[in-house]
Amino acid sequence: MATFAPERPRPRPTRAPEAGAPIGVVAAGHPLTGGAAPFNDAMVRALSRRGPVAHLGWRRMYPPFAYRGQATDERSRPPGAVRAERLLDWHNPLTWRAAIGRLDAAGARALVIPWLHPVMTPPTRWMLRHAPRGMRRVVICHNVRAHEPAPFEARLTRAALAHADLLVTHAAGQRAELAELGLGGIRLLEAFHPVFVAEDLALPPAPEAVARARRQMGSPDLALLCFGAIRPYKGVELAVEAMALVDPAISVRLVVAGRFWMDRAPLEERIRALGLGRRVELRDGYLTNDEAAVLFEASDAALLPYRSASQSGVVGLAFAHGRPVIATSVGGLPEAVRHGVDGLLCPPDDPVAIAAAIERLAAAREALAAGVAITRAERSFDRYADRLRQALDR
Repeated sequence: MATFAPERPRPRPTRAPEAGAPIGVVAAGHPLTGGAAPFNDAMVRALSRRGPVAHLGWRRMYPPFAYRGQATDERSRPPGAVRAERLLDWHNPLTWRAAIGRLDAAGARALVIPWLHPVMTPPTRWMLRHAPRGMRRVVICHNVRAHEPAPFEARLTRAALAHADLLVTHAAGQRAELAELGLGGIRLLEAFHPVFVAEDLALPPAPEAVARARRQMGSPDLALLCFGAIRPYKGVELAVEAMALVDPAISVRLVVAGRFWMDRAPLEERIRALGLGRRVELRDGYLTNDEAAVLFEASDAALLPYRSASQSGVVGLAFAHGRPVIATSVGGLPEAVRHGVDGLLCPPDDPVAIAAAIERLAAAREALAAGVAITRAERSFDRYADRLRQALDR
């Protein structure tokens, strides 16, 4: 780990950006499926509506040991998708140098990089350290700390983020996390996790496809969706336990859809033991944007029984489709979901509380769906882009 030991910063070349210079964004985008690609695309579109943006993407963002599953999805291209030049490769430092060279030649006034996991320390740290003086270095902290323990996590995160001029956070608790890492002296923009517009993600699904998906769920009165990569911190087993406690008079169905990053056998065994074959369905596998749109439209709400979270893109996906959210009160989720307005919050690790929230949702979903419409307007990517540009202008 000597590579990331503290060291004296090397002199950075100096360049004064011109007025109206573009904002440089180095981030995953379509057709990549990881690295918060949908978020990055929506952010770039919003920034582009306000001025020039130079967007450079990744050919290969993670080493094979750090990311499993489908890396690209060419099957479903969102309307207006931003096609970034896929220049960068985690394994090739020459591409990191080329990216900084491209942005320097374009006269970029800022370098914006998302931060999700310490495995991204080598390229992130190198690009931040070698950006010319005058090019503001901005890191968007989707996660400050990893959801699950990672070797040397704190040291790697500190080694990368210490070179930023501005850190953007999406949850209040991230300020304390940064301070614990010794990064509290870096300028901070405390923003919010913006809400997608459904059209940013996929073409509107055909009503026939939505109706067919609802029938495949068994045409319940209440359809719930746990969506995304299934990992231990997401607490899917708590959702299963809660489904066994929901009033039998309520016709409810839970679909767990996403690629499993953990052994699914214990979950299947528990579903059988609780006799939940008609109430819970597991769909293991990657879903395209179009397939996800159909599933969200066929559901009534998203369920996030997380054990830990900084924030969650699934909340934005659900809101994009006008669906309220049931979530546990962990991390930044209480800031993303307003209890009784656009969703319901309940204590973590408590299946009884989750079951009670499901029963309440069955009676209040129309009012909560109306609250989602208000939230979408207040937390748009356009407002997010305005706050980011204002911070850069200061």
